[in-house]
Amino acid sequence: MSRDRFVCIHGHWYQPPRENPFTGLIQDQPSAAPYPNWNERITAECYLPNSRAEILNGDGTVRAVMNNYAHVSSDWGPTLLSWLEANHPETYSAILQADSDSMEAHSGHGSTLAHTYNHTILPLSNRRDKRTQVLWGIADFEHRFGRTPEGMWLPETAVDLESLEILADAGITFTVLAPTQASSVLAGDEWLDVGGGRVDTRVPYTVQLFGGKHITVFFYDGPRSQEIAFNGLLEDGASLAGRLVEGLGEERAGARLSHVATDGETYGHHHRHGEMALARAIEILEESPEVILTNYAEFLSEHPATTVARIFENSSWSCAHGVERWRRDCGCSTGDHPDWQQGWRSPLREALDYLRDSSIESFETIGSTLLEDPWEARDRYVGVVLGGDTEAFLDAQARGAGDPARREKTLGLLEIQHQAMLMYTSCGWFFDDISGIESVLVLRHAGRVIDLTR
Repeated sequence: MSRDRFVCIHGHWYQPPRENPFTGLIQDQPSAAPYPNWNERITAECYLPNSRAEILNGDGTVRAVMNNYAHVSSDWGPTLLSWLEANHPETYSAILQADSDSMEAHSGHGSTLAHTYNHTILPLSNRRDKRTQVLWGIADFEHRFGRTPEGMWLPETAVDLESLEILADAGITFTVLAPTQASSVLAGDEWLDVGGGRVDTRVPYTVQLFGGKHITVFFYDGPRSQEIAFNGLLEDGASLAGRLVEGLGEERAGARLSHVATDGETYGHHHRHGEMALARAIEILEESPEVILTNYAEFLSEHPATTVARIFENSSWSCAHGVERWRRDCGCSTGDHPDWQQGWRSPLREALDYLRDSSIESFETIGSTLLEDPWEARDRYVGVVLGGDTEAFLDAQARGAGDPARREKTLGLLEIQHQAMLMYTSCGWFFDDISGIESVLVLRHAGRVIDLTR
C-alpha cells in the first residue's frame, strides 16, 4: 500500500438552536411536514441513516451496515448535539462511539473536530464573543467526547486573523477553509498569488499570526466538494471514490491528501440515499491498495505543514462578497425568491448590535457587584448550560453566594449573555425572508434578552 496518498471526507453537521427561548420547546414547523419540525425531519433523512448506512448487493439485498461517522472527518454543532442527546439518544450515542472508534483506527487521533458554540459569524463578532464562542465550543466538545479537540470548524468557514489567533490561544492546532480563502503562499522568498481557488489543496499550510503564533489550515478541494453537494456525484459510491482518488493527481513527490468538505446533511437530506453512496465509497477506499483513508489530525501528525500561506480576511465558503451575507443585501441569497431583496439584513444586525452593547454595559456594571470577574464567569457559564453543578459554579464565581436573591440575579445576568450570543446564530441572515423560521428565532432570542433584562 502506498504511504503517501491519502483521502479524507469531511462533513459539517449542524442545526441552529430551534427551541423557543421562552419555553425551551420547538414549536411545530409546518414546512417540515410530515415531521413536526426540521430537526426531526433531518434526523430521519440524514443523522439516523448515516449511523447505520446500508451497502447493497447487486440484487438490492443488504450486504453490510456501516456507521459512516466512524470513517469520515466531522464536526458537530453543539446546539444540534444537545437536541440529539435529549431526543434521539441512540443516534447521539452512535456519533460519540464513532469518534472513539476513529481514534483506534487513526493512531489515537479522533476524526471529530470541535465547533464554535452556536454558529455565529466570528469576523462580525467582537473579540470577547469570539473568545467565548471558541471556549464554549471546546467545553461542549470535551463534555461530550471526553477528549481535547485538535481541530475546530469555523461557522461558514468565516475567518479573520483575530479568530485564528483565538483558536491558537485555546490550543486548537488546525482548521479547514475553502480554497478561495487562500490569497498567497510563500515560494522561496516570494509570495505566489493563489487567489481564485488556485491553491494546491493537497497539502496543509501554516498561517502566521500575531506575536509569533501560528495555526495550520487545510484548504479543501473545491471542485470535488461542489460535485458532491450540487452536481450528482452522490448518485454512485464508486464514482465518488474514484473522483476522490483522482484528486491526488499524478504527482507523487511527498505525501498528498485529497479531501473534500460539505454540509453533512448532503448525505441523505439534500440527496436521498446519499448516506448509502458515502458508505460504498468508504468501503472502496478502505479496500484500495492505492490510498489510505485518514482524518486531518492523523495526517497532520505524520506530515506537518511545510509551506506558509496567507488568507483573505473576512472571507467565507458561502458568500462571494466575504461575510457581507450576514450584514447587508450583498446579492447572495438562497434564490427561492429571485425578485426579492434582503435590505432587512443591515437594520437587523444593527438592532442586535445595539441590544448586545446595551447588555454589556449592564453586565459589567451589575456583574461587578455580583461576580468576582464577570467575563471569566461568562466563559465558565457553559458548564451550567451543559447541566453542570450550578451551586458549585456560583460558589466559585459569585460574590455573596449565600444570598438566594443574589444567586438568582447572578444566573439571570449570565443567561442574558447566553441569549445574546444565540441571537447571532448565522441562519437568521442566510435565507431570503426575514419572516422565515431562522430569522424569527434570532428575534425571539433578542426578545428573551429584553425580557431577562427587565
